[in-house]
Amino acid sequence: MTMLAVALTFGRAWGQAPSAPTGGLERAEGLVHARAFKEAARMLRSLVSSDPANRRAKELLAFDLESMGDLKGERAVRSALAAEHPDDPRIQADYGRVLERSGDAAAALRAYRRARELSADRQAPELDAAIERMRGRSALEVETPVALGSDPEATASRVRAGAAVPVGSGRHLAFLGTHDVAERRSGPGATSSDALALTFVQRNPGGTSWAMGPRLHLVSTRGGAREDLGVGGTFEGETSLGPSLEIAGRADVETPWDEAPVTVLRGGRTTAAEGHVYARAFSRRLLLQAGARRRELSILASVPEGSRPRAWQSLWIAGADMVLWRKPGAALRGEMLDEAMIAPAGLSSAMTLAYRHYDVTTRTSPEFGAVIGLVPRGLVDEGSVSTMWASRRGNLGLELRAGLARDAAREARMWRAGGGLIWAPTPATRLELGYEGASEAVSGLIGQRRAGGVSFHVDL
Repeated sequence: MTMLAVALTFGRAWGQAPSAPTGGLERAEGLVHARAFKEAARMLRSLVSSDPANRRAKELLAFDLESMGDLKGERAVRSALAAEHPDDPRIQADYGRVLERSGDAAAALRAYRRARELSADRQAPELDAAIERMRGRSALEVETPVALGSDPEATASRVRAGAAVPVGSGRHLAFLGTHDVAERRSGPGATSSDALALTFVQRNPGGTSWAMGPRLHLVSTRGGAREDLGVGGTFEGETSLGPSLEIAGRADVETPWDEAPVTVLRGGRTTAAEGHVYARAFSRRLLLQAGARRRELSILASVPEGSRPRAWQSLWIAGADMVLWRKPGAALRGEMLDEAMIAPAGLSSAMTLAYRHYDVTTRTSPEFGAVIGLVPRGLVDEGSVSTMWASRRGNLGLELRAGLARDAAREARMWRAGGGLIWAPTPATRLELGYEGASEAVSGLIGQRRAGGVSFHVDL
């Protein structure tokens, strides 16, 4: 109730409310303190209707609507307050907050900047941080990652270039081009893979988001002897079903299967559908999840005129994540997107313990199985820990992760370990070095694999 106390304290000092409705306003304050938000809103709307100049009632109404989660109503009230009091830095900052939660980054940036101009004579670290955050969300972002990888069959390199262009409130277009080259470890043989992706992304207030777009994938063997073009697309989305329940889903049609160097070497593609349900508890310290994925995998045929050999895989997953430690406010500065240029990629100081159970079933055609070996059945239980740390100034970040697993279907043991070092010299730039090694892939690809790379993001 800190914000409420501040609002009420200043409200009394301003003395702009007439004395007649004071009793009604005090009763409304009591209802807000008692968390009777709907009843308080009715009373406050009546007070504002009878006395449109009552600033104290309007601010209390805005706080009450914010507490109820009525974003549209709160935005209307704070917009009116900002227009009536253009020289009040606190009202402008509060207007920026509701614009930010509405997904209107450009308008929020203008409101925050106006509040900063009005309070230029004093320090305002939270306001400065909000301006940096909104500048990042409303800017053109460019990325240039480079990666190397290896597994028992092949080595691979990857060069990628991408850009995210804001096109409105909570929307952006992501352009991504990827060039992979994979070479056999023994004997001649190399394959290049070029992929182009265009994605329209919509992120709405309240946690709902979706992204969709076409994909082109061209596979070429060394010397251009063979080429294979795939045209497909991707859709993914997530939404909240309440304060503690979320669902997410994804569908891919003829997109690159670049899970390992061997899948790039063989010109792999996938068509898949998956869904997940997440439940949060204990102040969001515990995350439970359950999900499933069904996918069809294909690779280049052994002869140019042949059809692509295929495999079919089903995956069931259940697990839990427990936040053992976290440090509120300690986070890497800047607002950057992930490698796919779709979702925000933040890092805050925390340690998380996780458990996963995977049930994998794979069926392959003879032609597919002769080239890529996938485990026909896997019952994997994995425990892992990840630690993330951000420096006090937010310009350095470190991530470490490790996991141990056992496959009961094969009596096999697996491990994985990796991490990343992130440097953000300014809020608009971020450089990351990463590495990961694993004895096997949970999806059933046998053999140790390694991957490392460097990625650079910049807001223009």
